[in-house]
Amino acid sequence: STDRLRLFHDGIAFELDSFGGAKNMQYFQIVGKNSGIDHGNNKTLMEFFPSGPRQVYDLGTQLAQKIAINEQTKQTHEVAKTIGEWKNASTFDTEMIPEPVNPLSRELDQKLKKWFFRDRGSACCITIEKKYYEDFFQSSPVPESVQFGMAHAKTYGKKPSSQGPRFSYASRLYAFSSSEPYELIARSALFCFGFTQDTDVKGNLPTGNLYSLLTYNRTKYLELKGTTYECPHIHFVSGMTEKVDDPSRIIVAYGVNDCVPRFVEVLKRHVMMHLFSENGVMNE
Repeated sequence: STDRLRLFHDGIAFELDSFGGAKNMQYFQIVGKNSGIDHGNNKTLMEFFPSGPRQVYDLGTQLAQKIAINEQTKQTHEVAKTIGEWKNASTFDTEMIPEPVNPLSRELDQKLKKWFFRDRGSACCITIEKKYYEDFFQSSPVPESVQFGMAHAKTYGKKPSSQGPRFSYASRLYAFSSSEPYELIARSALFCFGFTQDTDVKGNLPTGNLYSLLTYNRTKYLELKGTTYECPHIHFVSGMTEKVDDPSRIIVAYGVNDCVPRFVEVLKRHVMMHLFSENGVMNE
């Protein structure tokens, strides 16, 4: 039925029942030995909501307890626990919602967040070691690593604009603990990624469709409370990964106005600055 989702994990199929309106769940692993940091046994987790409250489910532990493969039939797919059962078994809920540490970001966030629903997941997660943020950290001890993700928020209803009422989207950076209960450590203010640009090329290959006018359409700007921002009114981050040949960078993939794709590279230091630095300076 439409209110069930079937997932596959290590060759096992299992179902989640009605989500009660939640979507854009994020699946991630905490690797036992990740970048030299011992996180214990490998864990497969599902982030149900990034905040408000934050909800995380330990899939791997529950599957290990539930699933016993029938050696006679060699059955490799069976229905495991539902989300309702997980809510009573292996849930990590954290109510704390950190404010942006930078005063200007905090002020902007206070103005914009009244226009948006609670954060939902966009892309998660990348393990970031403390060498990328330890000089920004405001408290001690400094964790050996954090998990980094991106969330999105949608406006409450269609908001007025010069092109008529419409929904708009914004993104947010966040970081959370690499160990239980995976609580939020930091959040940025809401922000937006930009339009495609004529310089968006790698060699001679454009990042968008060279023959589509949509690639170069930069007319549908984000407009909120009478202010026009230099970015699309819809952008949606769909994935991110550590750059293969440069572990100090992250590649982010997102859609522009639900029409064309774009990839951007960002420094780990840069995103950590937005999460942890009070003055927004990288000191380098």
